[in-house]
Amino acid sequence: MDVLILAAGLGTRMEDLTKDLPKPLLSVKGKPLIDYAFDLIKPLQTENIYVNTHYHADLVQSHISKNYENIKISFEPEILGTGGGIKKIHQNNLLVLNTDNLWQQQFAQEIKSAWDFFQNNQNIDNLLLTTTKSDFHDLEILHDQSIQFPSSQCNAQFQGCHFIRQGVLQDYPEIFNIPSYWNKCSEEKKLFSFLTTIENTHIGTKDLYLKYSN
Repeated sequence: MDVLILAAGLGTRMEDLTKDLPKPLLSVKGKPLIDYAFDLIKPLQTENIYVNTHYHADLVQSHISKNYENIKISFEPEILGTGGGIKKIHQNNLLVLNTDNLWQQQFAQEIKSAWDFFQNNQNIDNLLLTTTKSDFHDLEILHDQSIQFPSSQCNAQFQGCHFIRQGVLQDYPEIFNIPSYWNKCSEEKKLFSFLTTIENTHIGTKDLYLKYSN
């Protein structure tokens, strides 16, 4: 599988913490956030690993070049958004990972199972890994495991990890955020959930980062 690790964002919800350092390089328990993503995908059979960069791109690229091999950098001089960043390198079916999660290593097995399910169900264009264990819910899973998005009756949380099928973003603009695609994908009944048994800790805000960083 091909993998894209999203590392281009401005990290504004981290407030002053990301003034001089991009969010993917903030450390939690002595390890930069982006390294949790790299550790997660080690057991996977990956062909191409991409990291998109924009904000403090030089720092992200320096960290990667010092610690990892065969990583393809997708530099965005103008930030393309969570959808545009995917479209830029979207040549094959793709696993997309956020960098504001403390990924548990056991989650790699969930990803393998989700990948097999995605490959065997060609009617699914976008498969979101989800959990119902979280107190915060941001999407609705229907009885057939399709996702209603947006919804006022949310019953699950997106885990910051999804599979997207080759070619489905070709008609979208160069700059856009992925939820606008989810709207259309949901309407067409091509947006589905893969419910996981493991909940990863999300630390996308300054308060959450300070809570878990030590």
